[in-house]
Amino acid sequence: MKQRIVWQGIMLDLLAQRVLYIPQHQMLVISDWHLGKLGHFRQEGIFVPPMQIQDELERLGQIIETESIQKVVFLGDLFHSSWNLEWDDFVVYLRQFSEIDFILTKGNHDLLSDTILKQSPLRVLDYLQLDDAIVLSHEPIPGIRSTILNIVGHIHPGVRINARGRQQFRLPCFYLNSNVLTLPAFGRWTGLYMVQKTADNRLFPIVGDDVIELF
Repeated sequence: MKQRIVWQGIMLDLLAQRVLYIPQHQMLVISDWHLGKLGHFRQEGIFVPPMQIQDELERLGQIIETESIQKVVFLGDLFHSSWNLEWDDFVVYLRQFSEIDFILTKGNHDLLSDTILKQSPLRVLDYLQLDDAIVLSHEPIPGIRSTILNIVGHIHPGVRINARGRQQFRLPCFYLNSNVLTLPAFGRWTGLYMVQKTADNRLFPIVGDDVIELF
């Protein structure tokens, strides 16, 4: 079950797949996938299992099949480091969706050369502005007007939930603080930056197939 919030009349759907959908713009927003991370570690001699890249790509495909999408925006840290074969698999996969505009707002881990990026279906930008209400970027933009919602990634927000029997769960979450909405990392091999619920923010943890609001 998704959660819907509204900013300046624009509906924003927080989905349990760790992504944001903006129906008015038929736009899917994904942050911090870190594709190629395990391959990068293996190249460095660190023993980790290989990433099942086709399973990862199907995660995107399943969302595209269930929503009406004209644009997909990757909010940076799409690919973890330098080139490896997983990048080529990713590019081939994107090319089958010729009707979709794929956009990357570059993050600190997006280290691939401009030459490699230009050979992909991606449009690469520093940020993307939607009307006068929303700006998408990898990290918050300093000094942005309070009437503009800055949708970002980068920190991989999570929240600690206390349950019965002294159990604790660490869950990825959407994090709205003032005019900055931080998306959870789409990547499954990323850590969590734990945030605290306060009177001034809103937290939306992902619990199984549901997104709930924490009060």
